[in-house]
Amino acid sequence: MRGILVLWSKELKDAFYGPFVYILTALFSATIGWLFFNYILASGNQSTTISLTNKVLAPTFGNMNFIFIFLAPLITMRLFSEEKKQSTLDLLFQSDLNNFQIIVAKFLSSLTISLFMLSMTIIFPIILALSGYADWGIVATSYAGIIFSLMCYLSVGLFASSLTENQIVAAVLGFCFLLGLMLLVITAQAVDNAILTDIFQYMSTPFHFENFIRGSVRSFSLVYFVSFIGFFFYLTHLSLDSRNW
Repeated sequence: MRGILVLWSKELKDAFYGPFVYILTALFSATIGWLFFNYILASGNQSTTISLTNKVLAPTFGNMNFIFIFLAPLITMRLFSEEKKQSTLDLLFQSDLNNFQIIVAKFLSSLTISLFMLSMTIIFPIILALSGYADWGIVATSYAGIIFSLMCYLSVGLFASSLTENQIVAAVLGFCFLLGLMLLVITAQAVDNAILTDIFQYMSTPFHFENFIRGSVRSFSLVYFVSFIGFFFYLTHLSLDSRNW
């Protein structure tokens, strides 16, 4: 555990000592803040809890989830690709850390960065409270849904970063994987077969996220998130282990 914390701390220092994280955070905050402001204006004088949930909270978190599909590959693109490019990956694996510990440490560093960006949105519930909003259970489950979805996106980005030494290629690969997952919802709607529809829906991360922003925490969604993250951790492990082949 100590080795994981040391590597996690190193990754965070490398990230926060540069301008990239702050630029991403500023762009994210400006974009989602502008959308939230417009949703508030569109809601007009309807300040009931149900109205604010449907017209402000749900679309804001929906767009937040969509934006992170683009941002997650940018956050993770350097984690392994830069190590490969600088030929420091072998040195990292010669340390006392095993593959799994390295993957977990780098994943936690990217999750910490993402939570830092997400923390900029805490002002939204405060503004809603001033407008008469009172359903904090929905707010809590919405944030939980965003965090679980983020963890899935970051695990995909981590895997993509382990495939190449080019950061841009890693970001594009990660985005393509995530876009494919999102498009599964459209595929599910286009298929006439009910069984295939259910399968495609279950495989799509946004489908499970939608349950959370409706205040519904389903056990099958939790199983999906844990299985999804574990699966891409395993793929990342195989990708890193392939250097010995």
